[in-house]
Amino acid sequence: MADHSVRKAPLVAQSDDVVVLTTSELACFQALGHDTTRKTRIAIATKLDLPKTSAALEKLERLGFIRRDETRRWHPTKRGRTCAVRAVPDRKRRNHGTPGRGGERLLQALEHPMRCDQLAARLGITKQRVYQLAVKLYAHGFIRLGDESKPLHVIARRNDPTVLLSYEQEHVLAVMPQEFATTLSKIRVAANLSEELAEAATRRLLVAGLIEEIGGLYRIAASGLAHPQYIRSSRCAAPPRLPVESERVLTVLSHLSTAGELRIRDISGMLGLPLASINALFQYLKRKSLVEKQGRSLQAPYTLTEQGSQALAEMIRRRAR
Repeated sequence: MADHSVRKAPLVAQSDDVVVLTTSELACFQALGHDTTRKTRIAIATKLDLPKTSAALEKLERLGFIRRDETRRWHPTKRGRTCAVRAVPDRKRRNHGTPGRGGERLLQALEHPMRCDQLAARLGITKQRVYQLAVKLYAHGFIRLGDESKPLHVIARRNDPTVLLSYEQEHVLAVMPQEFATTLSKIRVAANLSEELAEAATRRLLVAGLIEEIGGLYRIAASGLAHPQYIRSSRCAAPPRLPVESERVLTVLSHLSTAGELRIRDISGMLGLPLASINALFQYLKRKSLVEKQGRSLQAPYTLTEQGSQALAEMIRRRAR
């Protein structure tokens, strides 16, 4: 908007009054919306520091343009929505655009993306003070924020290339298993998220290369383990249910894994079981895609499939716990 212009809000009523606001005061009023009703959110949306945002909101309240409810959220009034406004430039301040001494300390401590509570502990200041500094640094372009819904959850220097994770993505990464791959439903339960949020977070982590997909199952990748926001949760996602669980199947798969390939009659002799019984078991394992036949003849040997090897490894791992 050009300086010294007259602005009429949507659905403006005719009025003889023209109120003069600075561009920052007008920006704060225009930022008010469904998700932008608190001072910190308004400051982030307008890229103003908290003191200037507070001053702007106080003036708008005195003018009767906005009101604050019992939850300390700001809302426009009828006067604010209908009154004509003339915008004038803000007064230039000394040292505008510099991080300041406190901001410099925070930037030096911000060696990698960090949560505000971590920065507060490192700097020996309150989390509220970190919020104040972070909002100012963001307003002047020194840092970037990681989560639209929780903008001060994690911050990083502007030139830090690390992918910043949202609150939900961080939770999903924290419960992602390392030793095995598991299902999305197990991940959702461990992260205590809705199906929609868990699926969206998992998809984003997959695109970022922080987790990997194996046959429709998921586990954390090496890059995920190294991510600065990764902190393993005590509520790691549970492993999926195995396609087979019996001791007899474990024995058969183990023999196949050791020998490389075996015929049905070989297994029958090893286990001392009737040929018909072993044949029925192999047909069952074949339907489960755990074994496959090497050739078309009736006497052709069987080998483990990749899925069969994974199932065997997981059965052994679970019994070793």
